[in-house]
Amino acid sequence: MKVVYASRSGNVQKFVMKLGRNVDSKRIYDGTEKVNEDYLLVTFTDGKGMIPKAVETFIRANRDHLKAAAVSGNMQRFADSFCGAADQIAERYEVPIIARFNGEGGGDDVDDVVDYLEEHA
Repeated sequence: MKVVYASRSGNVQKFVMKLGRNVDSKRIYDGTEKVNEDYLLVTFTDGKGMIPKAVETFIRANRDHLKAAAVSGNMQRFADSFCGAADQIAERYEVPIIARFNGEGGGDDVDDVVDYLEEHA
């Protein structure tokens, strides 16, 4: 399964790199990117709990292949809306959230995503 990700500060990109060298990934830059296969979305949360605009544009254009998501947030700055994009993605697109992680994530978060990818290879 492809991992499609959006990273503004570099945290999500670091998280995706922790998934291993064999992960097939694609980065969202402006939302016009296309995929023709199932994917796991990894994204950051924008502002106070929002889906980043480019990510929303991408999802709408590639909705049929979205299977799950993992979402990064900033617990220190936005504790009240931590990973709010996860709630919106799950509700709007009816997909499971595999992980909610702070910054670039840690071992358990990475393990959860790797396990999901292995189960859905």
